[in-house]
Amino acid sequence: MVQTATEWSRDVLRGVADFANEQGGWDCFIEPHGFWDVLQIPKDWQGHGVIGRLTHASLLRSIAARKIPAVNVSWTRTHSQRYPNVVSDQRACGQMAAQHFVDRGFRDVAFIGAAPHMRYGTFMEEEIRRGVESEGSRLHVFHFSGTSQIVNEHGLRSESYELQRWLLELPKPIGVIAWSAMVGRTVITHCANATIEVPDDLAVLCIEDDALMSALAPVEISSLDQAGRTVGYRAAELLEAMIQGKPAPTEPIEIPPHGVIARRSSDATGFQDDVVTAAIKYIRDHADEPIRISDVEKAVSVSRRVLENRFERHVGRSPADILRRVRIERAAVLLRETDLPMPEIAYRCGFNHAESFIRCFKRTMGHVPSQFRRKKRHDAPGS
Repeated sequence: MVQTATEWSRDVLRGVADFANEQGGWDCFIEPHGFWDVLQIPKDWQGHGVIGRLTHASLLRSIAARKIPAVNVSWTRTHSQRYPNVVSDQRACGQMAAQHFVDRGFRDVAFIGAAPHMRYGTFMEEEIRRGVESEGSRLHVFHFSGTSQIVNEHGLRSESYELQRWLLELPKPIGVIAWSAMVGRTVITHCANATIEVPDDLAVLCIEDDALMSALAPVEISSLDQAGRTVGYRAAELLEAMIQGKPAPTEPIEIPPHGVIARRSSDATGFQDDVVTAAIKYIRDHADEPIRISDVEKAVSVSRRVLENRFERHVGRSPADILRRVRIERAAVLLRETDLPMPEIAYRCGFNHAESFIRCFKRTMGHVPSQFRRKKRHDAPGS
């Protein structure tokens, strides 16, 4: 009982399929559904358990009438032993999103959460606020007017004027954290119409990843990898245990996000230093070339010593660290989303040799690229 309209939900279903194929003996019932569909169990269905977004009273009544176990994978429901939660870790997601912009020097960060009628609550906003303000930055929150008459949408179509005015009034540069890829795409489209430069004036990171929404946006969208496939696997694992008569855990199973899928929309900084900003822009624009730090020095017309001192003061890392980070972030996206061979990925990320790319990637990410690719595509306990 999981809708199939978003990339996260399909990742959850892939994780369920991983467990089912590994376990054997599972026959999975699934139908295509949109986000707003009210999911129902067919009257003639004779299954033994349910994995789903247990968000509707009618679905819960149907499950209760059948006296079968069920596992919830949605943030909108509180954990209980009757309907235990296996979900992405909201706290870790909020902290990771906040840190993404704080680490890039943004003194101002904004958050656009889920519309109130979606009933997700304010937990994510609270975690982002804690992460932002603990580092001395400021959080700006978009407040929905509450006048929307369009219930079955993500809350921004009816708030278009208010959103565009809010985006224009925000201090710049700023990092914006958006609840979903749909919201992120809407923000970037509004920015394009209002001549707000993404990412230089306004950088965007989404809590939810959706490659299709990213491809359709004016600028490709950065997002969190919420480990949906692992959520699905662990939900199936728990359901199997409950079917066998074992009790559900007293606490929810929370799966930490894998990391940030860094695309163009958040490829900017908020550092208040012209030399640092220009240097990082040069690195970003030329990271796919075999540049050296000496090339960065020439581009911003300062000595190595001045450049290193400015970075130490404002960034807390060296220019070489930033160059490596940008290259490795781009390589991680290519490893996740393409089947390109290692030499080609190394070349596209500015490395002269595949061997040096592999060494650098392992030092940064803890795995060689081939292991990282397998882990991100198939990461699930026992897979």
